[in-house]
Amino acid sequence: MYVAELDRSWLHTPFAGPGMRVGSNEEIDALARCCHYVYVDPERSDPDVQPALNQAGTTVPAVDNSDFTNARNTLAEVVQRLAEVVQDARHHGRMELAPLQRAANRLVAEVVHHREACLWLIRLNGARGLLYRRSLGTAIHAIVFGRQLGLDHAELGHLALGGLLLDIGKITVPVPILAKASELNPAERWFVDRHVQQGFSMVRLSDTVDARVTEMVLGHHERIDGTGYPRRLAGTEIPLFARIAGIVDTFDAITLNRRYAAAMSAHDALRHMNHERGQRFDAALVDEFVHALGVYPTGTRVQLVDGRSGIVCAQNPDWPLRPTILLTHNAQGRRLEPPRLLPAGLGGHISRALDPSPPEHEPTTLERAITEH
Repeated sequence: MYVAELDRSWLHTPFAGPGMRVGSNEEIDALARCCHYVYVDPERSDPDVQPALNQAGTTVPAVDNSDFTNARNTLAEVVQRLAEVVQDARHHGRMELAPLQRAANRLVAEVVHHREACLWLIRLNGARGLLYRRSLGTAIHAIVFGRQLGLDHAELGHLALGGLLLDIGKITVPVPILAKASELNPAERWFVDRHVQQGFSMVRLSDTVDARVTEMVLGHHERIDGTGYPRRLAGTEIPLFARIAGIVDTFDAITLNRRYAAAMSAHDALRHMNHERGQRFDAALVDEFVHALGVYPTGTRVQLVDGRSGIVCAQNPDWPLRPTILLTHNAQGRRLEPPRLLPAGLGGHISRALDPSPPEHEPTTLERAITEH
């Protein structure tokens, strides 16, 4: 059989690579001493083993079925705790945040252990209501970003809670203003902009909240060129967690359909933010954010140079431009039944990111396609 890729860099093994034809048990034993799994390409293997490989399928450990179940349950619990906080804020003007902090800590553990499943779920399934979807998306991206920055578990918990609460102040904005499709007038804009101060006022009443959480709520619309609000801070006047919040909040927002703008693909959103690095966003942090998510983040719909298309479902640091892709359509645009996994690096030359409109396959079908491979 032909081993096209390993679960680690070829440089970390005694093999020349990339790619090798395995012809003996000794070579299999040598591979087993270095790797937990390998990627086998049936089409480049010897003809006499191709039928067996095609029947068995190529095993690609992208996301396990239990990952989706665990991630979905955790996300549902976080949304429930957030809904309780929102209800308290609406009715009483203050919030009990300790239960939400515990849920945020569980979310950190879930993202650490099942990162790809969490990113898939927020990209494909979302959550009930835009406020909850935005809160979840911002929190999850903040955790992924924080891990890239080397933050510890407690700091990731603060990032997660801050992400969940960034837009809590929007519950004070009249619904007709939030739903308005046309340009806001000055009075309406004032209502929207003050959500930052309103959210800050609600969050700081809780004695259990870390100062970095309140910094995120108050500072996520500040920009390093001083054009943000509400305090017009610039550069490092903006606290680190607030600068992180500004990046993840913007990324999550522009990858969703809004009343005044269509969603960008995650890839195009990163390109957009990279264009504003050093102007509106901290340049070094933008670089780290791109590294954290990958050039083509998980959930991005892409087209390959040969015309086939699919969805990025897992990242590989050794192949940043060729992630694992779930192929959903052939070169003629016809749906593949079932979808097929293309392992990282195996001919996955991406030509462009496609628009983020929902694919024809239901999310559950996509999950099943991954877990069955």
